[in-house]
Amino acid sequence: MSKNPLANKIAVPYARALFDFSVEKNLMHQITADFQNLEVFLSQTPDLVDYLNNPILSSAKKEELLNKTLKAQLNQETFKFLNLLIKRDRINLLQAVIGKYLNLVYSLASIKMVEVSTAFPFTNLQKKYFN
Repeated sequence: MSKNPLANKIAVPYARALFDFSVEKNLMHQITADFQNLEVFLSQTPDLVDYLNNPILSSAKKEELLNKTLKAQLNQETFKFLNLLIKRDRINLLQAVIGKYLNLVYSLASIKMVEVSTAFPFTNLQKKYFN
């Protein structure tokens, strides 16, 4: 999630609108799975994040990139939402929107997210307990 408080504030209405839409259209599970996968993908591809956040690049170039890289992997409605963010010049808020959306879903499901820090890396056996 974005560490920028302004980005987080602007992301809330987008996340809420998508959440409400996903509940209304019974797509919450698909969109949530897309966003969980997208969150991991974006964390592993900082070049893509930089590309999407670049204000110099046109919306058409960003849409073209998403068409080539993500369209086949995402639910149609999730993909439409990403294109909406591009059209409204808010794609730079994608990670914040994903975080806020997932928080809404987890809140509905009474799931609490925690971050664990340790002095030593977890063993495989310990990791198994967290998955």
